[in-house]
Amino acid sequence: MYYIKHDKLKISIVFILLLLLNYCSFRSEPEKVWNIRSKIVTLTESLKGIPYRYGGFEIDGFDCSGFVYYIYDSFGINIPRTAKKQGKIKARVRFKSAKPGDILVFKIKRNRWHTGIYVNDKFFVHSPNGRGFVRREGYSKFWKKKLKYVISILDDI
Repeated sequence: MYYIKHDKLKISIVFILLLLLNYCSFRSEPEKVWNIRSKIVTLTESLKGIPYRYGGFEIDGFDCSGFVYYIYDSFGINIPRTAKKQGKIKARVRFKSAKPGDILVFKIKRNRWHTGIYVNDKFFVHSPNGRGFVRREGYSKFWKKKLKYVISILDDI
């Protein structure tokens, strides 16, 4: 009788260990990245309506690159502060491969850069100008002509 109870205990322990190992195997890296992407989009959308502020990178007001910087910094991801420097990040992909949370980099004029965060279905959120506020905007013909890069650094985390 002792051996039967002892064997049942061993089997139970092995079964529990297998369950734990099986659970751990489901927690893969892509799921982790998509979880971060989802949280980035949620935060991005929640900040709509905050006023534009030149040089701003705090919750009381953002310029375009300050907005992108704030979002990524909220998740402990270090990126450059200015739009031009954000555009120099080498993790570039084509627009058709853009995923929620990626950075869109636009060249507005000869030496004027602009950034925003891609959210879904060809929409992005950005802090556009001195008379504006953080808002969701469609990827229109205007923006398509100005788009220079899509930066996708989240897959490298």
